[in-house]
Amino acid sequence: MPRFERKPDHELDRLDDEALVAYARAAREAGDPAAAARAIAVLVYGHWRNVERRVRMKIPREHVEDVTADIVASATHSAFGGRSVVEFRAWLATITRRRIADYHRRAKKTLATVPLVSDPDEAGARDPAAASEDALVETRDVVEGVLARLSEAHRTVVETVVFEGHTASQVAQEVPGMREDNVHQIVSRFRRAVRRALEDGDTQGG
Repeated sequence: MPRFERKPDHELDRLDDEALVAYARAAREAGDPAAAARAIAVLVYGHWRNVERRVRMKIPREHVEDVTADIVASATHSAFGGRSVVEFRAWLATITRRRIADYHRRAKKTLATVPLVSDPDEAGARDPAAASEDALVETRDVVEGVLARLSEAHRTVVETVVFEGHTASQVAQEVPGMREDNVHQIVSRFRRAVRRALEDGDTQGG
C-alpha cells in the first residue's frame, strides 16, 4: 500500500470531488482522521452553492444564508465514511434535509407562541401570510412529500438533477446500475407527481 502523504489546503482546493473523496478515504485507511476531515471540509465548502439552492426552495429568503451556513457547519463537523461522490451527495442531502426540518420545527414553535387574536389597538396589523407566501409554502410541502416517497437512490437522482443542475448523463455515470434513460424517467415521474399533487391540493404529495 502506498504511503499516505498529507496535502496542504491549496492543493486540496485544486482537487475535484472524486479526488477529494479518494484522498479522505486514503487518509482514514492510513489512520489520519484529521486529514480526512479536512478534505471533507473542503469538499463541503465546494458544494455551498448547491446547498444554498436547495435551502432557497424550502425556506423564506431572509433565512437562506443562515440556514445554509448552519448546514455547512454541521457537515464539516460530521463524520463522512463513504467511498464515492454519490454517497457524499446523499450524505450532504440528508444533513440538508434535517437542518431544514429543524428550521421549520423552530418556526412552528415560534408561531405557536404568537396570540391568534390581533390586538385591536395595534396599528399596521397584517395577515399572517399573503397568498403568494401560502402558495410557496404549499409548493415546498408538496416537493418534500413527493421526495419522501422515493427510494434513497431515486431521491439522490432527483436532487442531483433537479436541485443541483447536473445532467442525466453525469448522474448515470456516478450512480451504479443507473442508465441515462432511467434518470430521465425518474425525474419526469417526480415532476408529474409534483404537478398532480399541486393540482389536487395534496400537500403530502400522495
